[in-house]
Amino acid sequence: MKTIPIVIAMLVGFASIALANSTMLQVGESFVKAQARLIAAGWQADPHSHLASGEYMGLDRMLVQSGYSEVDYCSVGKSLCVLQYIKGNRCLRVHTQGEEIRSMKVEMWSNDCRERGADEQGQKPPADVRYLAQWKNDCENYGQCRGIDAYFLKLKKKYRQDHEIMTILNAE
Repeated sequence: MKTIPIVIAMLVGFASIALANSTMLQVGESFVKAQARLIAAGWQADPHSHLASGEYMGLDRMLVQSGYSEVDYCSVGKSLCVLQYIKGNRCLRVHTQGEEIRSMKVEMWSNDCRERGADEQGQKPPADVRYLAQWKNDCENYGQCRGIDAYFLKLKKKYRQDHEIMTILNAE
């Protein structure tokens, strides 16, 4: 009989440890401030976010272009976004609302990992590198080239120690 309360206490303790790192967020706070705290606490953008979502468009495109490669997807209309972080083998999914990056607010969060796409076999380049390829294609097809050179240089600086990524970037 005494073992049931002990087991319950252990389960509650494990659950609180699992969620402890995400409790630094507050509903309604600025996404930009929350993201800075997450990064400072060791959370990183999931490098494979947005794989299941397809092309970057609208707000998700602006987020990646501004250095927020953790964007998994954004909806059209109410401007809801889901951003995905990892820390070791743990995940953090942050939901935001707002039509511009500076006005985005945290709505909710969970320790859910991102949804995987059916075509996600093998290693894929990180989200910001995949975005550069899409942007380059859009630039050539639609004349949307403003800022692409600066973004390209920023990625080369960020990944200068990663031979595989540098090979991809130099092929662009």
